Amino acid sequence: MYFALEPALMRIFGTPELMMKTVSWQLDINSGYRKTTVAPEYQSTRDERLGDDGIRKGDLRERMNPELFAILTIRYDDNQANRSSAWLRVSHLFRNDDRLPKAIRKNPVMLSLYLMWLLQHPDMQQKKGKVEITGKSRKTLYRWRIACEEVCSEWINLAEDRAEELLEEAGAIKYEN
Repeated sequence: MYFALEPALMRIFGTPELMMKTVSWQLDINSGYRKTTVAPEYQSTRDERLGDDGIRKGDLRERMNPELFAILTIRYDDNQANRSSAWLRVSHLFRNDDRLPKAIRKNPVMLSLYLMWLLQHPDMQQKKGKVEITGKSRKTLYRWRIACEEVCSEWINLAEDRAEELLEEAGAIKYEN
């Protein structure tokens, strides 16, 4: 059930374009882009390429716990500014999680860089953005990595399970029997 949701969330957060590498596909998609403005009091700038998914993203934002929605933003959004502001909403969760090594919890820069990288979808993790921790033994780094991956996986699963429930209620996703 967890894997069936992933494409829906990736589409909602606008990441398929990152995965499509051909220039012609990018040009075709970008040529259809325009921002809509309704009345000045509403100032809608929703990307119309998302269609109903833009509405779904707003619905998830309103109905989900803000921290869980922020985790989905870090995981699937291709906008670095959105990911950074989402990290500010969830950083307190990780700073207070005793399962993480104390050295990582007490270092805000390492916490931010390493865990934000781990939370991102594998297709969005760029090699150049990976954080390398030096000056520690292999055994220590291994223990740290396992602890961080366990904590991140738990939060990702919570966020995706909640999004799945909401999208299923809204009829946005259906499972074939």
